[in-house]
Amino acid sequence: MVAANGPLLLLALVAHAECLKPAEAPRSAVRRSIKPGLTPELKPSLVPRSGHDLVAVKTEGSESSVAVGVLAVLGGVLIHLACGSMYTWGNLISYVPPRLKYWDGVLPEGGGMPDASIVLPIIICAQMSGMPLGPLLEGRLGAQLTAVLGGAMMSAGVFFASYAASLKAFVWSYAVLFGLGVGITYQVPFIVGARWFPDKKGLVTGAIITGMGASAFLFNILDTKMVNPLGLNTEGGLFPEAVYARWPGMLRTLGCVYAILALTGALLQRNPPSYVAGRASPTPTIKASPASPSAPPGWSTAMRPANPFGKKAAVSSKGPPASAASSSSVISDVLSPRFFVMWLMIICSAVAGLNTAGTYKTFGATQPALNSDAYLSLVGSLSAILGNAAGRFFWGPLTDVAGFKRPFMVLTLMQSAVMLCYARLAQNRVTFAVATVLMLFGMGGNFAMFPAQTMRVFGANGAKVYSFMFTGFGSAALLGPVLANFLRSKGGFELLFTTLGGLSLVSCGLAATL
Repeated sequence: MVAANGPLLLLALVAHAECLKPAEAPRSAVRRSIKPGLTPELKPSLVPRSGHDLVAVKTEGSESSVAVGVLAVLGGVLIHLACGSMYTWGNLISYVPPRLKYWDGVLPEGGGMPDASIVLPIIICAQMSGMPLGPLLEGRLGAQLTAVLGGAMMSAGVFFASYAASLKAFVWSYAVLFGLGVGITYQVPFIVGARWFPDKKGLVTGAIITGMGASAFLFNILDTKMVNPLGLNTEGGLFPEAVYARWPGMLRTLGCVYAILALTGALLQRNPPSYVAGRASPTPTIKASPASPSAPPGWSTAMRPANPFGKKAAVSSKGPPASAASSSSVISDVLSPRFFVMWLMIICSAVAGLNTAGTYKTFGATQPALNSDAYLSLVGSLSAILGNAAGRFFWGPLTDVAGFKRPFMVLTLMQSAVMLCYARLAQNRVTFAVATVLMLFGMGGNFAMFPAQTMRVFGANGAKVYSFMFTGFGSAALLGPVLANFLRSKGGFELLFTTLGGLSLVSCGLAATL
């Protein structure tokens, strides 16, 4: 499936690049041959006059730079392959040595949900804390150095966690340090990709974030092969000691693999020449007035009447133009009613998918028909690639075509229907696998749709605003375990799944108000 997504990404971006092929420069703009010592002369019709706008015309030399933009997007996929390994925790938690599963290192009488189930929510909260630093550091250090810093923190967090002797030490390394690294590097590929393809934000976001979903598919398989190569099952809730003995070596290997992926992707994060250089195009151009936008490198400016047919400009009824929206401050955007509604939508919608991603294996092990480590690991891998990864690639670009509101309402209705039936679907292996895939398909959509929509709604402030918007995902991640433990104590898994389905309906209702 990863291989299948790759050609889709390349075809989409190359097709977009075809639309940007350089047009032949106007022959009348500059004389073809200029004698030495003479300067180019402009025809009288090309002298800037009032009532005319300067527009950009594509010139030679920019086509090859589009390939750099495509590579930047592919580099973003590599970065998100490392970031997305956080979602393997639903599979890894079953292999955690007993001393790391509970705060006091002792298995309580009667079992119960392990304390280590809090690791994924803490990772997401650490990611939430690190995300505001990403755009800030990118503006000061550049895209490459920021991504390198985040990648180094991710790999170091996993590597050092292999030496943890208690759950507390493990959380500080594997959850906090790793999560901060994810937060710092998470938005860098989005920012760079949006600069290369500003009219394809949904496609760029969906393509990059597909790596986040595909990561769990790849690493769930790799993790299980490394730590439990013989496919042993639990007895009394515990694996044989040989499985736990492989735990430290597996984490060290994963730390090295994450470093290779993240650092390679970081080196591919190069901004467009117009942004990096911040200089005018070397091509002879007509100087634009201060009110006119400057042309990017590889483009020259030509003039056209501002209103060639004498028509009155249409006034949009959907709010201020993008330029006006981008002039507002980040704080005013964050305090706006629309931000608050979108933030609540994230909490109510994402909590169901995040809860499923973190506990599907723990829940499955309690069901007689599902208690098989090989089967549950397979469910996790299928959910990662057909659910999380496919959902990110599907829902993100869909918003470019169909908008945000209707697709999101469809997504939340699907989540609600699956959650309300999840306990009954767990009585059969096939239906449980399909239900889990659908839940992660919706979770991937949440993570793909909101970044692109935030960029559209808040314009130039979009990346910084999304750093605050992402706190909705962190809040949903923390709400999941608390809600699960409380509702399970009152009415078991049935009450939990019913409540999560109801929250998805609330998110659907909020979307209807947009």
